[in-house]
Amino acid sequence: MDNVEVKTEETAECGSNYYRNKAKKRKQFAKRFLQNAKSFGRVGIFGRGTELDQEQYNYLVNILEAMSKQGDTEERQLMANNVLGQLEGKEIRIASNQLGSRVFENLLPFTDEEKYAKLMDTFAENFRAVCCDKFASHVLQRMLYVALLRAVAPLQKEADDAEGQSTEQQEGAKKPRQSKDGEGVDRTGQSIWKFQEYTMQEPYSDEHRKLCGKFVQRLAMFLINNLEEFVWDNTANYIVRQCILNLSGICEMKMVETRGPKGSPVATGEAKRLIVPEAWQKLLTEINIRLMAWPQFADLPYNELASVILQTLLRAISTLDDRFLMSQLCSKLHNEAFLTENNCAKKEEDEAGEYGEEQSHAEEDDESKLPKVFQQEASVRLLESCISVAPSSFFKESLFEGLFRGRLRDLALSRMHNFSVQKMIDHADDKDLIEIVLGELENSMEDILRVGHTGVVLALAKACARLVCQQGKFVKLLLDALHSGEVASDKMINAVLYLLPADVKVENTPTINLHGSLILQAVLEFNKPIKFVNALLELPNERLADILSDPRGSFVANAYTGSRFVGEKSREKMVRHLEGQYSRLMLTPHGSHVVEIMYNAGNPAQRENIVRELADSWAQLSGKPWGMAINKRLLVDTYKRDPARWKVAIKSDAKVEKLFDKLVGGKKRKIKE
Repeated sequence: MDNVEVKTEETAECGSNYYRNKAKKRKQFAKRFLQNAKSFGRVGIFGRGTELDQEQYNYLVNILEAMSKQGDTEERQLMANNVLGQLEGKEIRIASNQLGSRVFENLLPFTDEEKYAKLMDTFAENFRAVCCDKFASHVLQRMLYVALLRAVAPLQKEADDAEGQSTEQQEGAKKPRQSKDGEGVDRTGQSIWKFQEYTMQEPYSDEHRKLCGKFVQRLAMFLINNLEEFVWDNTANYIVRQCILNLSGICEMKMVETRGPKGSPVATGEAKRLIVPEAWQKLLTEINIRLMAWPQFADLPYNELASVILQTLLRAISTLDDRFLMSQLCSKLHNEAFLTENNCAKKEEDEAGEYGEEQSHAEEDDESKLPKVFQQEASVRLLESCISVAPSSFFKESLFEGLFRGRLRDLALSRMHNFSVQKMIDHADDKDLIEIVLGELENSMEDILRVGHTGVVLALAKACARLVCQQGKFVKLLLDALHSGEVASDKMINAVLYLLPADVKVENTPTINLHGSLILQAVLEFNKPIKFVNALLELPNERLADILSDPRGSFVANAYTGSRFVGEKSREKMVRHLEGQYSRLMLTPHGSHVVEIMYNAGNPAQRENIVRELADSWAQLSGKPWGMAINKRLLVDTYKRDPARWKVAIKSDAKVEKLFDKLVGGKKRKIKE
């Protein structure tokens, strides 16, 4: 086969840390907000939004600067009450300024009952103006969130007390819990002052808590009555979404995925959910009814703003445990919006993947028509949200049968739609469904890898491991797609890790593909991973050390030693196979993690061999930041001074660990080959 140039991370347009550095720059920019505010003030620019006079602007700058120096709760309360007292009568005008909005957001949670009640009344009288203002709306969001926390805090304490007194059967039931570390629904980044835990623990009066609850309901009713207008407004749309989430008890917009009873991922807000009054849940039901009654409901998924409202609504309803309401909304979306056929046959070019070659699919005469839901990104994202929360029967009988079956090849090869295929596979909990998916994709696996949609293959690997089905067929299809069914062990492992066919010659050594590493980890969880276990053991230990020193390849060690189907003897063989390479592994932080994993997997004699090897080159390794952690765990310096003393010390540590495991109910896994 011709030589193919493969892009490595060094030659790629974006480096391996591109997005991480970009996020870091955004955080640094946020920290410079105060410095920028001072600079703008010196040249006569007093913030965006409502124009303030110089005296007011300088006052707010001084307050913002003082906030970063206040660490005591009482000082924060005093500052909040004093500042809001100074700004009384000017709240709406100040909140409509960029700097004033930032100050208000941080002060609101620490205001006393009287001033907070006045602020709620002031903003309630100006809901329409505030909702549509791009700066004041942030203050209203924070006010809604703080009112939520103050109103429902007693309900969380009652739930905790009830949980403590429940029987063992009741303790096994799920209860919505509050996240102490949650940041809340916030578009402006992290707060200067953390307030969630403070607000939940502060002893407010019952009358004030009722006022806060009424404010939440009043704002919800206002949004319901003006839903037709606010759904299409860029600014008010955020408030509608936060209100929907808060009415269901969800504090954060970020999606949280947990595992269902069969191990399938389930998008849910339970981990971040508060217990809320039943009346609030009825308001959420009212929002759902209003939206479904719209004459233009079928067009909502295809508008960006309306689509994100529906996505938020689906997530909120999923926390109510109301199967009828969820099925009603999902069915209406499926029947009236998703199933509309597109008039034109799908024509899409496949882009070059790992090979660096640009290829395009010729138009096929019998190419199937895709439903309209797949024609716009907004509707595709809504479909993915629907997949995440839909009941199992509806997911299989309606979503899969009506939208995916018979179209999986085209969708998996599409740049925009392959993520929907991944989401569908991730949430499949039926073995027959995975069999159908593999049947449709079995002749397209190589094409999927070639265009770079490796996430689809990874989703299949995880599904086969999770549902314990079609594992042998998946391995055969994967190796056939990589042309590595009959090749040597090292070529097979390299093909999987790089996701490149074994017969492809590359000019530069490629880096380990993230999805390739994850696929190998998933395969090691299969019932019979012996082919890959033997292949890893047959690798030269220098090559194996190279793989395990890589940030992506190092996690293969976790899967190897943690798999229920890799026996004790195979783990000990791996520990023995790496002897002579542990000092080399210690040169990188990821390799040092592998050293600790192998130490835990080895028998006493192998553990001593590992520590002896590290002790021989400890002068070189002790200067590494991660060397201190390994030394604390393995007592390398103790072994270097006195091996006999090390044996006594390490046994003492082992006894402490066993005692701890006994106290917390830990169980050591034992597997026989």
